[in-house]
Amino acid sequence: MQGFEFALYGVPAVLIVMGIMELLKAVWLDANGKPVIRDRWAVVAAVVTGLVVSFCAKLAALWPGFAEWLWVIVAGVFTGLSAGGVYSLVKRREPPTN
Repeated sequence: MQGFEFALYGVPAVLIVMGIMELLKAVWLDANGKPVIRDRWAVVAAVVTGLVVSFCAKLAALWPGFAEWLWVIVAGVFTGLSAGGVYSLVKRREPPTN
């Protein structure tokens, strides 16, 4: 059996989805300052984000012109997330409190 590996330009798709989800949770806040995307909606948003990333990867394989622009977008988003401190796998994550 062959394994399943999904990466865009050497970056595993899981990290791409995690970075986009962290960005959404950091910038899309309700009136109380809490993320709009939380609990069950975070799972739905992660699945939808994963589908979008997957479709972009397929389009990049079909059309070389799309692949060039996708690289620009992926590189720009991750550079911005890293510089903004949003995309960090080493920051401490607290369990949700009720």
